[in-house]
Parts: sequence; C-alpha cells; structure tokens
Amino acid sequence: MNVLLVRVDDRFIHGQILESWIPHLKAQGVVVASDCLAQDQIQKAIMSMAIPERIQLRIVGLEDAVGLKDDCAMDDKRTLVIVSSIKDAFRLHGGGIPFTRLNIGNCKSTTGSRQVSYSVWVDDEDLALVRQLIDNGVEVTLQSVPRERCIDMRSILDMVDL
Repeated sequence: MNVLLVRVDDRFIHGQILESWIPHLKAQGVVVASDCLAQDQIQKAIMSMAIPERIQLRIVGLEDAVGLKDDCAMDDKRTLVIVSSIKDAFRLHGGGIPFTRLNIGNCKSTTGSRQVSYSVWVDDEDLALVRQLIDNGVEVTLQSVPRERCIDMRSILDMVDL
C-alpha cells in the first residue's frame, strides 16, 4: 500500500473526498480506519456505494489497518487513508502505517477543544500528538480541499496555548 496522505475527517467519505481529494491525489485506493465504522454494516454499505468501482476500498478497524500492508489487492495502490481523529492518526503511525503527510480537514468541537480553522477543533492532547508527529518527520497541514491554501501546522502551534 502506497500511502499518499492520511486525512483526519470525522465525516469519512463525502463530497470533498469523492470530488476533490481522490482526483487530486489520483488515488487508486481508499482506506477508512475506524473501529466504530468498521462495526456498522449499514454505514459501511452506504459508503461503499459512494466510491467508484475502480477505487479499492477498505473499511477496517484501526488495528486491522496495519495488516493492509500485506493486502495483495492494495499492493502499490496510491492510497488515501481516512481517520476520524488526530488520536487515530497517531495510533496508525505508531502501529506501523508509514506516512509522511497528515492532512487535518475536519474535527468537530468537543469539551475543552479550541478552534484552529473553520472546520478543525483540537484539544491539548491533539496538539501534543501533532507536535510528536512533526518531530517524527510528518508534514501536518490544515486544508479542507486541495484548491484551498494549505496551512502548515508548525506555523500555528505556537499561537495555540497548550
């Protein structure tokens, strides 16, 4: 599996993914890594219907996502990986999914979180994990769709109090 980008988007598969990110990345595969979604057969079926047949789709739990490195159908596929949170992206990185680019596109507000862009809210733990990912060589950006300006998280971390 050739991971082009890991995207944090708690909506998983929707119009921005289908109409912007997949064509922009020329993705041949999409992996949605979510423990909750992997167990919801109805939502999995709905999302599967939205993805074009030419795109390999896997909707799996976080631990199972690591095993996709050995999935023959995903071999060398240009792959977009979608997770619902920064915490999940960090777990994938620590679990052995090699990626060098993390795009934070949509994170909903939670208790104790702060808004860092129109559609992204983060808490103290998220910011600490972003710093660790950056320290490990991952480029972390904020961007809803490819046509928008990309914001490097390093440029705003110091403006957000930990």
